[in-house]
Amino acid sequence: MIVSAIVSAYNEERFIAHCLESLLQQQGVDAFEIIVVDGASTDGTVAAVRSFSEYGSRIRLLENPRRLQVYALNLGCQAARGKYIAAISAHTTYQPTHFRDCINVLERTGADAVGPVQVAIGNGPLGTAIAWCMSSPLGIGNARYRFTRREEEVDSVFSIFMPRATFERMGGYDERIVLDEDGEFGYRLRSAGGRIVVSPAIEARYQVRGSLKALTRQMFGYGYWRRFTQLLHRQRVPLRVFAPPLLVAALTISVALTATPYWTIATVVPFAYLAYVFAAMLRARRDGIGWVAAGCVALALPSMHVAYGLGYWRALLTPSRRVLPGTPRRSAAR
Repeated sequence: MIVSAIVSAYNEERFIAHCLESLLQQQGVDAFEIIVVDGASTDGTVAAVRSFSEYGSRIRLLENPRRLQVYALNLGCQAARGKYIAAISAHTTYQPTHFRDCINVLERTGADAVGPVQVAIGNGPLGTAIAWCMSSPLGIGNARYRFTRREEEVDSVFSIFMPRATFERMGGYDERIVLDEDGEFGYRLRSAGGRIVVSPAIEARYQVRGSLKALTRQMFGYGYWRRFTQLLHRQRVPLRVFAPPLLVAALTISVALTATPYWTIATVVPFAYLAYVFAAMLRARRDGIGWVAAGCVALALPSMHVAYGLGYWRALLTPSRRVLPGTPRRSAAR
């Protein structure tokens, strides 16, 4: 077995079939397996997986009673039989040569892990706006795996692809970090001297959240858990992490100043951020999205930034010993 694709799933009825279809079309590798690790889905996810004729042969299904992705990845990797491991997002479709291209980049660069450029896709004006925000430096800073056009080393990647030996050497994912497990793994790998490469020769089409409610919930979780990743890897977490919480702090101070003689100062940050959002709308329009979608950037961008910042502050006020007790909880190396 050459590649083991680990698909973490929870209530992915809308997306899981498209994801599995793209994986089953893989070309250029001798053999691969698909391990779907389901977190007790309550929709038709399991039925959709079992509907494939390859179920029971090329597709296996495992149960993840703790539901979250970090547990699914460790469970799937422990059950994997491949030389290489591909962490797969159920919200994503992959090129027919994804496995082959990842192996080629690994061999050519000598990296310890590689990943694709994430191509964000959304439906309707709001979804299109969210996808643009998730793919633009104006929305996500220098998270280069979301937009880079050149092959380069990065601190972490989306949908990581690595030799099984790399996973085992690192002891798997730290299960204390339940929503930023890929970022934590990447920082830990680099701290151990490993190299992670993102390549535009590999692309993955990621379906973004379709509502502001789902987007803010996602970004709040990212901000919350990134704080604890920072505590584990103080020298590795990039500066972009601090921008949203600083924005939230500045806006909060601005509101407090409105009731003081310094109310004029209180307008500086809000107006500066409004100008930033307006510039993002113009940039989105210049990048080719429609006027309505560009207008929706004014909703999506602040939702992302403020939710992430609030999540970070919530974590900052949470005693770390409640979240990071004792030693790391990881999968057992085999």
